[in-house]
Amino acid sequence: MNGQRIPLFERLQIESQALCNRDCWFCPRTHDRSGAYLDGRGQAVSGALSTEKILDLLDQAAALGFRGPVGFYSYSEPLLDKRHLLLARHAAQRGMRPQLHTNGDVLQERPELVEEVRSVYRELTIGLYDYESNEELERSMETWRARFPATQLAFSYIGRAAARRARSIGTARALTPPDDRYAFPDLVYRNAPCHRPGLRMIVRYDGQMCLCCEDLRADFELGNVHDSTLDELWYSDRHVGMIEQLAEGRRDAYALCSVCPMSPTGRPREAQIRMSRRTNRAAAQS
Repeated sequence: MNGQRIPLFERLQIESQALCNRDCWFCPRTHDRSGAYLDGRGQAVSGALSTEKILDLLDQAAALGFRGPVGFYSYSEPLLDKRHLLLARHAAQRGMRPQLHTNGDVLQERPELVEEVRSVYRELTIGLYDYESNEELERSMETWRARFPATQLAFSYIGRAAARRARSIGTARALTPPDDRYAFPDLVYRNAPCHRPGLRMIVRYDGQMCLCCEDLRADFELGNVHDSTLDELWYSDRHVGMIEQLAEGRRDAYALCSVCPMSPTGRPREAQIRMSRRTNRAAAQS
């Protein structure tokens, strides 16, 4: 084990089930034909983690000392799972912070759920994807704020129009075709550091561990929670080695990372060391 080399994850995502009620143009699952979420004909793939396994994962995380944010989604709509409130309550009972990220459609169709969601989730992100103008976007935000006045509310907004016509936070993704509706272009940072995989533990609906949010197909083959513990998966030599390489800017070592448009984070380790040495010398001379 390599527990001394990397810290424990700061966020935990356990995708309880695979389905989503939308086919958003910007979402990698819409373009998937691998069988992870959609099959070769574009039909949805169903699947779910058992309640027993999810509770076991929460217990494992708690035993590792994790008390941070936990969500029960990835490329799926969490409110399609009738267990979502039960799971959130169990996370809170273990000292974790349940978070919900939803497109809001289920809450629109079943307004009686709003009060239940308010009673369990203190942090809520609503996806707003149907607006054509800034005025429409603002009206949607105000509507949701009125429904959740005491909730820590955030919005993920990516509209149907070109980004120049209305505000958007849409960012190009590695597995999504280029589109002028993105707010940020499809750039590639081949040798830029990325610390994102070291922050979040992602478990897909079938138990596969995913390296990051770009790893929709579990291409990195990091293992499965049905065969290994969270501790074994997170601190495996393979996973720790990937995190260290990517933090140093070695995106070229992995096919998916080499075409990833996510911007650099932090500094390569060598640059950090050089900066630290310069700082120490300057302090000694002052």
